[in-house]
Amino acid sequence: MLSASLCSWFTSPSGTRLIAWRLPVDLGWQLRLSVLNYGLLCSVCALCIFFLTYQSWRAARAENSTDPVQILTAPQTALASSYVKIALLCLLPPGLFLFQFLCADMSTMAEITRQQIQLELARSHLGYAATPEYTPIIPFLLNGNSLSDRFAILTDQLDIGWFLPLFSMGILLMARAFLPLRIRFEETALAYRRSTRRARTGVIALGILCALLIFGRAPAAMASETQAEHLLNVGDYSGALNWLDRARFFNPGLDQLVAYHIARGEAWYYLHPEQPNAESETYLGHYYRTQNDFYSSYQTMLTTWHNYDHAPWLQDEVTLALAQMAEVSAPLKGMPSTRLTNDEPALPWLDEILQINNDNFYAQFTVGRILYDLQDYAGCEAHMRMVLNISPSPEMQSAAYTYIALSRFDLGDNNNAREYLYKAQDLDPAYRNNTARQHMSGMR
Repeated sequence: MLSASLCSWFTSPSGTRLIAWRLPVDLGWQLRLSVLNYGLLCSVCALCIFFLTYQSWRAARAENSTDPVQILTAPQTALASSYVKIALLCLLPPGLFLFQFLCADMSTMAEITRQQIQLELARSHLGYAATPEYTPIIPFLLNGNSLSDRFAILTDQLDIGWFLPLFSMGILLMARAFLPLRIRFEETALAYRRSTRRARTGVIALGILCALLIFGRAPAAMASETQAEHLLNVGDYSGALNWLDRARFFNPGLDQLVAYHIARGEAWYYLHPEQPNAESETYLGHYYRTQNDFYSSYQTMLTTWHNYDHAPWLQDEVTLALAQMAEVSAPLKGMPSTRLTNDEPALPWLDEILQINNDNFYAQFTVGRILYDLQDYAGCEAHMRMVLNISPSPEMQSAAYTYIALSRFDLGDNNNAREYLYKAQDLDPAYRNNTARQHMSGMR
């Protein structure tokens, strides 16, 4: 459990590794305290395990001793049941983590979804096979408000730190079998005699009530969203808006998700077609995009962007419309000698993305690669250095160093170019960056 508190639990799509001490607990109440984090929970579990180990050592020593003093001073706690309770306690940190990222913490999930879309789009332009994913993700269909999509992101980004508490639980349950038989037998008999006490029923009922109060907000928001989706499907748009308002009351983080505003926009669009707002216009642009009318989607979203406040969720949808326009021409696909006609039409759309958000590493990387094909080596290097500053992901940094090196080669700076290729290879232990290795070996 101490190792779990020091290891990375989650790697954001941009490449940032989050250890347990940097992950605050948020159960949907919007109360984020940096002190209350998963590192603290793991440390508390570790202290409980140390204390249980000490008690077990004393009990085993007394069991094997003939000294009456040791027998009298042996711990009288319920050791066997304590092993089970602390094993279940070890499930608390990973269980809370899943609940938070799948149900409660929509603000963080909005940012992670934004980064995941950029990562998937950038991987399509690496020029070689990207790191395989446990759950394939289609960037233009990724919905941060969908439970299945959030689960897909988690399966791809979870780190070893999340699994260590599960190993701790298994070790505790196995260690319980090594307790002396007399202790386990006496404790089982004592538990049977106490099972008829009615006071335990009241304690259990109180515990269930507290759990509902603490954990109930996020599931209530999800249930409200489900009801709103049903009403949208049957055409009860007024009722759908009411349920969406309830969902935001239970979980204000939903306001950060573009899918939530698209649902509200759909209801408003059909209720008040003569009174457009940012949400209804975003719904219309999203509808055009789902029908593969990308230019109409772009025009609608650009008008919305200029007429309304630049909220983060609106920026996400505008960026996605621009990315779709950039990908229509299939840039960086095919042979280098024939793909220039596909590369140049994508540049204006990518430049618009950078005007909206200069930290979009997909746009920075793709523009850099296109400029390399256009023999603008200084421009390519400038954009690749931006990728290095934005994304700490080893995969993206390896690709960025590769094209900085290739630009240096074409500019005649061979010594520095080799140094950058060495960096690209060091960041690619899985040997996927064939571009860097082939240039280093002289095959290209």
